[in-house]
Amino acid sequence: MDYHVENLPGSAQAVVFAALAAGLVAVFYVFYLRGPLEEREHLRDELTRLEPAIAQGKTVERQLNRCKSDLARLDQHFAILRSILLPPEETAVVVRAVQQMASASNLKITRFTPQPVVPQAFYSVWPVIMEVEGNYHALGLFFEKVSRLARIINIDHMTIKGIDGSSDSFRTLSAVFTATTFVLKEVPPSTRPDLP
Repeated sequence: MDYHVENLPGSAQAVVFAALAAGLVAVFYVFYLRGPLEEREHLRDELTRLEPAIAQGKTVERQLNRCKSDLARLDQHFAILRSILLPPEETAVVVRAVQQMASASNLKITRFTPQPVVPQAFYSVWPVIMEVEGNYHALGLFFEKVSRLARIINIDHMTIKGIDGSSDSFRTLSAVFTATTFVLKEVPPSTRPDLP
């Protein structure tokens, strides 16, 4: 018998070709496609497992960027505050400057009483009770000079009274007030880690 495909009827030829094609597809799948398809399925499962961590990482990255910008803004704000708060080593200089401003304004300092320092978060409040004698013009000139200082000095709790029987036009009043300055606390070197 001659078993050639050409000798088979058309439907038998189709079945033989279909079986041959199915066999080739099976061989191709087993030897070439099964490994990559299984790898793809494994990668898909891994991606599904990692998606929450990726989303969380993106959230953390956004928060980190926001924290970096907040930190930069706060550092800038702190630099401004440092420039107007009195460094501890300059307290004597500012006290002398206030005394000189009083003298230059024709005020006589009759009392200068430093009060206890009140610590705050990153600065200390240092009140000084002052009593001066002079006239309204001299007192106003002194307050104007104090307001122009680069460092913050608040004047409050002021009491003004006239000096009875004074014949000196430069000594017509007595003023008692609290001059409060703000002293920057010495900050140890930063312990915060540098952000990338």
